[in-house]
Amino acid sequence: MSNPATDRHRIETEQLLRQMNDEWVKALVRGDGETLDRIMADDFYFAYPLEGDDKTQFIDDVTSGVIRVEYINRENVTVRIWGDTSVLSAHDAAKWFYQGRDFSGHYKIVHIYARRDDKWQLVAMQACPVV
Repeated sequence: MSNPATDRHRIETEQLLRQMNDEWVKALVRGDGETLDRIMADDFYFAYPLEGDDKTQFIDDVTSGVIRVEYINRENVTVRIWGDTSVLSAHDAAKWFYQGRDFSGHYKIVHIYARRDDKWQLVAMQACPVV
């Protein structure tokens, strides 16, 4: 039997995480370091095959144009919540460049969020090319 208060809280949390995800994608395309900084935890970790795994390096790469994202079409977004931890997964079709090299294609992404001091933050991400 479900608890209406718990169900409502879970729905509100999922909506918030989906909104944060949308803001993060838009910030990547705009090169908006301020929004990325707000969403990402200070100890953020990005698992991908390029240089720079931490928050500072990633944001610097985005704002300087080392990483340039023309678009990300994110589909099949799912959110799972376990207390103060959540996983958002999706499929991306993206056109993006790293140091001028084209890495466009399809990716399976996983974002991991943690609630710290009553605030949700993106703490880790992995992007894997779909072959």
